[in-house]
Amino acid sequence: MTEISWATLLETSDRIQAEIIKEALEAQDILAEIFQEGAMHYAYPGGKIEVCVPKDRIDEAKAWLADYQNGELVDLPDKAEDENQEND
Repeated sequence: MTEISWATLLETSDRIQAEIIKEALEAQDILAEIFQEGAMHYAYPGGKIEVCVPKDRIDEAKAWLADYQNGELVDLPDKAEDENQEND
Protein backbone atom coordinates (compact mmCIF):
# COMPACT_ATOMS: atom_id res chain seq x y z
CA MET A 1 0.00 0.00 0.00
CA THR A 2 1.37 3.39 -1.01
CA GLU A 3 1.36 6.07 1.67
CA ILE A 4 0.08 9.47 0.55
CA SER A 5 2.15 12.55 1.27
CA TRP A 6 -0.33 15.35 2.05
CA ALA A 7 -0.03 19.09 1.48
CA THR A 8 -2.31 21.66 3.12
CA LEU A 9 -4.48 23.50 0.62
CA LEU A 10 -6.66 25.47 3.03
CA GLU A 11 -6.97 26.17 6.74
CA THR A 12 -10.32 27.18 8.19
CA SER A 13 -12.36 26.95 11.37
CA ASP A 14 -15.56 26.23 9.42
CA ARG A 15 -16.21 22.48 9.14
CA ILE A 16 -18.98 22.95 6.57
CA GLN A 17 -16.72 25.01 4.31
CA ALA A 18 -14.04 22.33 4.60
CA GLU A 19 -16.52 19.59 3.64
CA ILE A 20 -17.76 21.59 0.63
CA ILE A 21 -14.20 22.18 -0.61
CA LYS A 22 -13.31 18.51 -0.09
CA GLU A 23 -16.34 17.27 -2.03
CA ALA A 24 -15.78 19.76 -4.85
CA LEU A 25 -12.13 18.74 -5.19
CA GLU A 26 -13.11 15.08 -5.31
CA ALA A 27 -15.64 15.91 -8.05
CA GLN A 28 -12.60 17.17 -9.99
CA ASP A 29 -10.86 13.82 -9.35
CA ILE A 30 -8.49 15.41 -6.82
CA LEU A 31 -8.25 13.28 -3.69
CA ALA A 32 -8.80 15.41 -0.58
CA GLU A 33 -8.80 14.79 3.15
CA ILE A 34 -9.81 16.84 6.17
CA PHE A 35 -7.55 16.95 9.22
CA GLN A 36 -8.67 18.63 12.42
CA GLU A 37 -7.05 19.39 15.75
CA GLY A 38 -8.57 17.49 18.64
CA ALA A 39 -11.55 15.19 18.78
CA MET A 40 -13.87 17.66 20.49
CA HIS A 41 -14.52 19.92 17.49
CA TYR A 42 -18.32 19.87 17.93
CA ALA A 43 -18.15 20.66 21.64
CA TYR A 44 -15.49 23.35 21.17
CA PRO A 45 -15.89 24.87 17.69
CA GLY A 46 -13.24 27.14 16.23
CA GLY A 47 -10.31 24.72 16.07
CA LYS A 48 -8.07 24.59 13.04
CA ILE A 49 -9.33 22.44 10.17
CA GLU A 50 -7.06 21.64 7.23
CA VAL A 51 -8.16 20.56 3.78
CA CYS A 52 -5.26 18.59 2.32
CA VAL A 53 -4.50 17.08 -1.06
CA PRO A 54 -1.67 14.83 -2.26
CA LYS A 55 1.53 16.88 -2.67
CA ASP A 56 1.74 16.02 -6.36
CA ARG A 57 -1.72 17.61 -6.96
CA ILE A 58 -1.29 20.76 -4.86
CA ASP A 59 -0.71 23.12 -7.82
CA GLU A 60 -3.84 21.87 -9.58
CA ALA A 61 -5.84 22.14 -6.35
CA LYS A 62 -4.57 25.70 -5.71
CA ALA A 63 -5.61 26.75 -9.22
CA TRP A 64 -9.08 25.27 -8.68
CA LEU A 65 -9.39 26.94 -5.26
CA ALA A 66 -8.41 30.33 -6.70
CA ASP A 67 -11.09 30.00 -9.39
CA TYR A 68 -13.61 28.92 -6.75
CA GLN A 69 -12.82 31.84 -4.46
CA ASN A 70 -12.94 34.32 -7.37
CA GLY A 71 -16.30 33.01 -8.60
CA GLU A 72 -14.76 31.92 -11.88
CA LEU A 73 -16.09 28.37 -11.95
CA VAL A 74 -18.59 27.68 -14.70
CA ASP A 75 -21.74 25.71 -13.97
CA LEU A 76 -22.28 22.90 -16.43
CA PRO A 77 -25.83 22.65 -17.78
CA ASP A 78 -27.99 19.96 -16.27
CA LYS A 79 -28.28 16.89 -18.52
CA ALA A 80 -32.08 16.87 -18.17
CA GLU A 81 -32.12 20.53 -19.21
CA ASP A 82 -30.12 19.67 -22.35
CA GLU A 83 -32.54 16.89 -23.26
CA ASN A 84 -35.53 19.24 -22.87
CA GLN A 85 -33.93 21.79 -25.20
CA GLU A 86 -33.28 19.08 -27.81
CA ASN A 87 -36.94 18.03 -27.71
CA ASP A 88 -38.25 21.57 -28.29
